[in-house]
Amino acid sequence: MVCKNFFSTRPIMEEECLWGEGHRNTAEKLFQAVLRGNISVLLGPRRVGKTSVVNVVAEKFTKRRNHHYIYFNFSRFIGARAISISDVEPKRTSLRLITMSKSYALSLRGISVEVRKTSIEEFTSDFSTLVRVLSQNSARGLLIFDEAQVLARLKNLDFRGLLQEITDSYPNISLIFTGSMPGLLMEYLNPDASKPNFMRSAEIFTLPRWSVVEGVEFLRRGFESYGINVKNELELERAVRELGGVPGFVSYYGLTVTNLVRRGVAVEKALPRALEESRKYALDEWKKDLEAFLNVYSSPIYVEVLRVLANVYPSALRGAEVYRELEKAEKAPRRIQHIYKYLDTLEKAGFIRSEGGRYWIEDPLLRVLLMSP
Repeated sequence: MVCKNFFSTRPIMEEECLWGEGHRNTAEKLFQAVLRGNISVLLGPRRVGKTSVVNVVAEKFTKRRNHHYIYFNFSRFIGARAISISDVEPKRTSLRLITMSKSYALSLRGISVEVRKTSIEEFTSDFSTLVRVLSQNSARGLLIFDEAQVLARLKNLDFRGLLQEITDSYPNISLIFTGSMPGLLMEYLNPDASKPNFMRSAEIFTLPRWSVVEGVEFLRRGFESYGINVKNELELERAVRELGGVPGFVSYYGLTVTNLVRRGVAVEKALPRALEESRKYALDEWKKDLEAFLNVYSSPIYVEVLRVLANVYPSALRGAEVYRELEKAEKAPRRIQHIYKYLDTLEKAGFIRSEGGRYWIEDPLLRVLLMSP
């Protein structure tokens, strides 16, 4: 089948619309891991397409006889300091779902299970019952937790106990966790690698950004589907590079070009104009991500560390070098050892990368944002 939904700014559901070799390969590997009954972890920055990949896997999963999934999405809580059991509610499922203010009910083969959210005890008991009913009435079940690092901030309940119960007791239930803050998610799921837990058999996948070639081909094919003839592919290459190869931003650019052309703007003028609008959109999104991070990790030193790394790019700095730059600006932490805590947290949150003890910011627009006054 041919994709008829190019430039969607929302997560896709159709396998034929999943673009990029890395995305298609990851979806297939993730699907096979689910069928094997393994725990799967899908990592990658925001807007890179993690939700689209798990959507495709879930829809493909339900095409098999008596296979059912339940999808939880915690993305709106990324900047929350804490969440409660009332926030742990399915957003989509292949089962019949009934929601109420203080509970939700899932119906499977005429059996209805109500999960109450009025107390920790009721919630844990009901959630366990839900998983048991799903297991007993499905050939295979799948639970998906999108942006699962947020579960670390669940008040008064360590959700890992429920996850351990699932993996220990229900071999026909598979689990998928996604996270845009890779280190924080892995630290939550497996805090001590020396201790056996539900992560011991996990398969971990990292979803890449699009390459320039993939991004350009996506734009070219998308424009063709809308009857738009773009002759200047160098302009498309520029757009993909400046938007960091992030699928969500590249799709936004494609849609913006399409809308401008529909309003009568010439293609050659629409391309640079759309890129400028897309850059502003992407910068706003990065700003929201940074604000959400700072809402949880409130120290201003995090921003100062990021600014140092943004200003020296393409150089990559060691921790001691970052500390010296902060000292010059009189914004360094009290001890040099503390700088590594800040760098470690920023890397776990996905804002920076490191190799060989040197740190840098990969995303071009995040660097632009941090260098702005």
